[in-house]
Order: sequence, then C-alpha cells, then structure tokens
Amino acid sequence: MRRGFGIAVLAAASLALAACGALDEEDSAPPPGAGDEDATTVRVGHLQTIAVDDKLQLGLAEGFFADEGLNLEVTQFDTGVAASQALSGGSIDVALMGAVSTNFASQGQGTIFLANAIENATAQIWAQPDSGTETIEDLRGQSIITTEGTTADIFLMRALERAGIDRSELDVSNADMSSSVQAFASGSVDAVALWVPFDLRAQEGVEDAVLVDTAADYPEAAVMSSWMANNAWYAENEEAVDAMVRGWMQANAAMHEDPEGSLTTIQEAAYANQAPLEELQHQVEFQTNYPNEEWLEHYQSGHVLDLFDNVQESFVELGAVDDYVDAEEYVDTDPFIRVGEEAL
Repeated sequence: MRRGFGIAVLAAASLALAACGALDEEDSAPPPGAGDEDATTVRVGHLQTIAVDDKLQLGLAEGFFADEGLNLEVTQFDTGVAASQALSGGSIDVALMGAVSTNFASQGQGTIFLANAIENATAQIWAQPDSGTETIEDLRGQSIITTEGTTADIFLMRALERAGIDRSELDVSNADMSSSVQAFASGSVDAVALWVPFDLRAQEGVEDAVLVDTAADYPEAAVMSSWMANNAWYAENEEAVDAMVRGWMQANAAMHEDPEGSLTTIQEAAYANQAPLEELQHQVEFQTNYPNEEWLEHYQSGHVLDLFDNVQESFVELGAVDDYVDAEEYVDTDPFIRVGEEAL
C-alpha cells in the first residue's frame, strides 16, 4: 500500500472548488457575439469546462444571445470560489459553475435559474495495475487521492456507501485534480477518484491503469452544472433573464440538431488552445443534455429541483456545507417554464 503522500486538507472555501477543473486566476476576454449598442449588457463569469459553458460558447459564436438583444461581457474564472466572490461582490451579474453552485446559492449568495447539464458519469475511480484493486470493495486499506468537495469526491462517497465501506478504512488524500493525477502517475497512491478528461491523463501516466468504477451506475452521485445570478441583479432584470434562457434554448437545440458541428464550433471559438476536438467529444459522452422539450417537462414536474436537492444532500454529507437547504429556496424554475411554454 502506498502511503506517505499526505496532503493537508483544504480550508472550507477550498472544499467548494468547481467540480470540473480548477486553477487560481481569472481571465477576461472580449465578448464574441456581442449585441448592438442598444443591447442589454450582462456581465457573465464562467468556468471553462464543456459541461458548464458549452451553450454559452455556442450561443456567443452563433449570435444566439445577440439575437435576443443581449451583449454578454464574458470573464473566465478558474475556480468556483473566485466566480462566487465576483458574483456576490457585484462585479459580474451571472456565474456559470458546476455542482458547487448549489453550495453558494443555498447560502444566499445567488439564485440558480438554469440547469446547464447533468454530469451523471463524469466521475471515475482508477487504480494502479499492481495494487490488486479491481472493485470498490478492494479499496479497503488502500491509499486514494481526490479533490475534496467536488464531483469526484461525491462519487467516492457514494461508491463507498454502496460497498459498505467507511471512509476511515481508506487513506484518503486531498489535492487539486492536476496534482492528484500527478500523484497517481508517480505511483505515490494506489488509486485516484477523478473526473473526465483527467481519465485520459491518468491513463497516459500509468500504463494499464485499472478502471475500478464510474458514476454511470450511481444516480445518487449525479451533479448539476448551472447558471446562477447575483440576487440583487436578478430581482431587477426579468427580461434579461428570459432573454438568456431563450438564447440558451437556441444553443441547446442547435447542439441536438448538429452535435458534431456544434462541438466543432465551440472548440474553435473557445477551446482551440485548451483541448482538441477529440477530447471535448470524449467529455460530452459522460454528461446528459436533454432536448428543450424534455428539459421543460423536468422543470414542470419538479425533477430539476430534485436533482439540485440530491447534490445539496451530498455536500452536506461530505461536510462541505453545514445545513441542508431545500432547492426551492435558491433555484427559480419559473424563467425556463415561462419561456419554454411560450416557445415550445
């Protein structure tokens, strides 16, 4: 068993690292697809990961938001903490984040009004080929590294629960995901709980690495990426919110009508220097993007709220937040229902 790779547990704010990638700095960029001089300007912050910003990037590239009279001023952030601080501080109006958005919104730091995608299979656990680990049960007594408070950590928790294993039976280390995969590649730990596309990095670093399990068969481990607005701004800008929903729906429809072409457009417009098209294609295989009609049904039935509740329950169990807050308190489903019933 590999030990001695102890990494200090991050502070509470660090537990809120965005589930799909996290660095440390923010980066402003000119807004492609901006509207005309009479357009309504909305300052939008986002994490650059395909499950979070795919509709944003496609909508900017194709002019869907501009068509709705919006001028989106876009700022890229590398952590959910930084994006949330900017949102609550008023320097941006809307933030696009992964699962961690439920933490911030449930604490009164914003209002979620759009579910972007369901990350229901992005988390995976990989093991060293010589560790003897082939199933979750084999993790007892093993060392594993992950990023606490993220999609990968939620999956690790749910997988251990189902196998009847207490977390204390493992030697669990905490680091950002890049460092986690590097530790796995160096042989310092027996296993790593990660999210795609870090599975590609793990396989590159460890020949014959063993895929132990994935979140695909754990619906309780699914997480949501979403659009969240500053509370004060949200209360005064219903028309802009509805326009963003309409632009989002156009982008979502385009992605269903032409998945390959849409992803190519996104890659060329926003990911040319970050990830090849093949890597983005790999990532989208592990998330669920419903057609607009199905999304509307899920909003109307309350299923969207249930999905956010599920994420919140997971974070409470992990200790990332202290108290459970019902999703009805911080998720507003009215805009999508309002726009969807009119458009569909």
